[in-house]
Amino acid sequence: MSESIEVRIHGQLFKLRAGKEEAYVRELAAHVDDVMKLISQQSHPVSTERIAIMAALNVTDALFQQKRRADSDVRVVEERITRLVTLSDRLLGG
Repeated sequence: MSESIEVRIHGQLFKLRAGKEEAYVRELAAHVDDVMKLISQQSHPVSTERIAIMAALNVTDALFQQKRRADSDVRVVEERITRLVTLSDRLLGG
């Protein structure tokens, strides 16, 4: 059964279901809170809703950049494997 925990994000209290991953959920909430604090410090006074949307875009951008790097790494590894297989086929007369 999922356990409910309380976290504070941008000054607001949220009850979240954490299950067995309470520390992970707290880490996620702390990250979102940090991003929102940074945005609110760098922006003119704006609504919490705008800060939340900007934070969501910031976090999503970081996620997409990481995914692109991972996809690129996979392509590089696949190309290397293909070259190694081709080279080994040549060397072994296959």
